[in-house]
Amino acid sequence: MAKYPLIKTTLKDRLLGGHYAEGLPLPSEPQLAREFEVSRMTARRAIDELEREGYVYRVQGAGTFPTGKRFRQGMFRVRPFKEWARHPDHRTTVLRAMQIEATPEIAIVLQIQPGDPVIFVHRLRTAGDEALVIEKRYINGNLVPNLLDHNLGAESIHEIMISLGVPLQRVEQNLEAVNLRQEEADLLRVPLGTAAFLLRRTTYSGQKRASYVNYWVRGDRYAFQDTFEP
Repeated sequence: MAKYPLIKTTLKDRLLGGHYAEGLPLPSEPQLAREFEVSRMTARRAIDELEREGYVYRVQGAGTFPTGKRFRQGMFRVRPFKEWARHPDHRTTVLRAMQIEATPEIAIVLQIQPGDPVIFVHRLRTAGDEALVIEKRYINGNLVPNLLDHNLGAESIHEIMISLGVPLQRVEQNLEAVNLRQEEADLLRVPLGTAAFLLRRTTYSGQKRASYVNYWVRGDRYAFQDTFEP
């Protein structure tokens, strides 16, 4: 994995935590490159993605500035895989499913050691001829060494994990509006830069992070709805 996701995550945490004052520029790309010991191009890519997601904006000749904290509102739920799979017109294609070694970035996300086994699952959900949801999932391989023996195109990964003796007790998730990059746009068969939802979800087994997943969801085909008592 490239180093820019870790830089992006660190900068986003700083922005949301008020580390950078509004109205003042962030450190320059050369400064960020020195801090994170990466090339200037890598630092620029992290800033480019933060700008694309609306966390910062650039002023030519003045620098990059925070847009201010995003508001966090309410609850939302995503339709479980088993409900999705019941529909006769719905399909899930496994693009890749393999065991890899944890990179430093993935190790931080899953709270494991670099080089530890990680199961990577890349799936695409379609309804009829329309591609709707991209999934990229990273799972602590020490918890479910036999996961790849299952039919991941038809089975819920959460249910497989539970059946393998891994209780899943808590989920943290974050939903943002983004513009699709080339890879995701090609898979969803929409133009580059099309608006979409990006759902990031971390699932815990006890105090351990068992799974981390990114979902890219077509914004023109999905709406999120919930009912609750005020």
